Amino acid sequence: MRSRLQKPQRRPRQQLVLLAVLATCVSCGAAPAARRTQPPSPEVIRIWPGQPPGTQSWTGLEETADIELPNIGKVHIITNVTMPSLTVFRPPSGRSNKTAVIVVPGGAFRALPWDLDGLETARWLTQHGITAFVLKYRVRPPSPGAPVDRSFDDFARRTQGARDIAVADAEQAMRFVRSHSKQFGIAPDRIGMIGFSAGAMITVIAADASDPSVRPDFAASLYGALLKPSGPSAGAAPLFIVAAQDDPEAPPIRSADMFVRWTNAKVPAELHIYQRGGHGFAFRPHHLPADSWPEALEAWLASRGISAANR
Repeated sequence: MRSRLQKPQRRPRQQLVLLAVLATCVSCGAAPAARRTQPPSPEVIRIWPGQPPGTQSWTGLEETADIELPNIGKVHIITNVTMPSLTVFRPPSGRSNKTAVIVVPGGAFRALPWDLDGLETARWLTQHGITAFVLKYRVRPPSPGAPVDRSFDDFARRTQGARDIAVADAEQAMRFVRSHSKQFGIAPDRIGMIGFSAGAMITVIAADASDPSVRPDFAASLYGALLKPSGPSAGAAPLFIVAAQDDPEAPPIRSADMFVRWTNAKVPAELHIYQRGGHGFAFRPHHLPADSWPEALEAWLASRGISAANR
């Protein structure tokens, strides 16, 4: 069930990671536009058997809004998520290549850009024969008077607790999909993860998880960062990395650092840093160099033996 967003006091625009703009807009008083008419509901699965651990005090209904973001366009936002779930999108009949990808939206650990990062990514994946599982992980809007982060390091410190919760949801999602692979018609050793901004940070942590049951078989990080002091281990997932040099939110040098660390650990990695693209471009075309990244991803997947069936 959806509820209207309250209209809190305005706050200064955040200069953070991901669509920190998203977090700001969710909390800065933009009234929600008319709700979109949704197509027939896809399959939605709760990933925890009961109350998710660590957030028993989180209450309230999910909140949604359609907002307009500069250089990105209209984005459908979801926040106050207390019950994480997976929304399943399957390839057309006869097109599945037995591969799956868990999609992890961004949102500065405060909100989820559901269509921009989630649904549009799922559409691209299913067109390439891949079953997509869009993860709605636990997020809460900022409280009134929340401080403005002055740097990326401020953001990393502030979001540590929220990040741990989100990583737990991502790892549980991977555990669930892998243990139910037969039910979904996918191979248990062909399950990847793709994340955007904050979702990319979650993805990179999961890609180096010590427990192989929650570690993806391959991963993709879009304008993210590695927030661990060391790593990865030799068993980390192969990593595809995308960033833009002109990103004002997530420093692209963080993506370059990921590539160096994966290379030093002798784990496969591929890095694409585009001169222009900004932050939050996802799969939407903007007539900028970063528009070509989906073709690079397609080539990387093909190099790993993952390509659409019967194309």
